[in-house]
Amino acid sequence: MTDLFVFIIRCLIIILATWLITNFIGKKSIAQITPYDLAILFIISNVAAQPLVSHDSFKTAFGMILLGLSIVLIARLSLLKVFYKLDSSPSVIIENGRINEAELKKNRMSIYMLRSLLRVQGYFKLADIRYAVLETTGDIAIIPKASARPVTTSDLTLSPAEEVLTYAVIIDGQLSEQALCAVHLTKQWLVHELQVQYQAHISDVLYAEVDDNHVLFVDLYKKNKEASL
Repeated sequence: MTDLFVFIIRCLIIILATWLITNFIGKKSIAQITPYDLAILFIISNVAAQPLVSHDSFKTAFGMILLGLSIVLIARLSLLKVFYKLDSSPSVIIENGRINEAELKKNRMSIYMLRSLLRVQGYFKLADIRYAVLETTGDIAIIPKASARPVTTSDLTLSPAEEVLTYAVIIDGQLSEQALCAVHLTKQWLVHELQVQYQAHISDVLYAEVDDNHVLFVDLYKKNKEASL
């Protein structure tokens, strides 16, 4: 019983240490992890797992269950205000057009990495950014300055039609009855439209989709495209 208690304490210490280390490393998404970062994470995971290695299968299984429960517990704790500040609070790295150096250092992010993240979002000039927030996932959310903001339909006083869902009714020559039912159409309707619009059959279609307005888009196999020209 004493051995099991020691094993539980060991698991809890490792969970706490791993959480502290990953928070110390800073917020990074998978796409932003460098080969060096990845190598270090592998080493950390191996070192963390070593104390849990046991020839006793019961202890090993118990340790795995305990680690799984810890993930659920941490997810629940992250909903609490106090824990949110420690684990889940985003970082404002550009505020009112100025770089927040303290937040950059806190998240171990260089100017080069910041500029790279901005370019991925389509902003090549730092002068165009009013606010930039580094999320806990490692992604960056941007509020551009008014002069750099993309034009919207409301700016042009337009009233565009609402977006509608589309359903793949044919994939690789195979009909999806379920997709047809979703848009309240029949196989007979589809066969008729294919014949009228494309002089094609279901087996001739690589991909076809229909939206809620019953607008049909069809992409034929290459040989059938050439035949229909």
